Amino acid sequence: MPVSTISLTTVLDARFIALVSQLDAYQSVLYPAESDYSMPLDQMAAFEHYPFIAEIDGVAVGCACLFICANGLAEVKRVYVNPDYRGQRIAERLMDAVESQARQLELPSLYLETGVDHHAAIGLYQKCGFTLTECFGDYQYDPLSVYMVKVLAYRQVV
Repeated sequence: MPVSTISLTTVLDARFIALVSQLDAYQSVLYPAESDYSMPLDQMAAFEHYPFIAEIDGVAVGCACLFICANGLAEVKRVYVNPDYRGQRIAERLMDAVESQARQLELPSLYLETGVDHHAAIGLYQKCGFTLTECFGDYQYDPLSVYMVKVLAYRQVV
């Protein structure tokens, strides 16, 4: 059985860049340029961020990033798994890593934006506890976008 790992990296990691390039190529076919809200990685690097890489037997096969906006809002960005490796719960594990990092930072909520045609992704996000919300942060309403949020509950110590 292949060995898979999820690890924290940087947005300047060549493996992360390669996966994001695959994601961008995939999305560019689905949506018009005016509905492309992907943030360039060099711009992401200027803010607090926690990118994760999924590897199987040393091969980078997926990525996701927790991005902290200037206003403190936490957003899940750049979730992607190479099509050859889908169906192995890699995206779910990446989302778990992002949420775990958010909880370590005691963030109140996680937000994300995805495309209306990303049915599998929307299903994954719902399975991970995200619900539909209004557009948030710097986003302007786009009928080709789906906006989601997950409120992170914390136990009160008595």
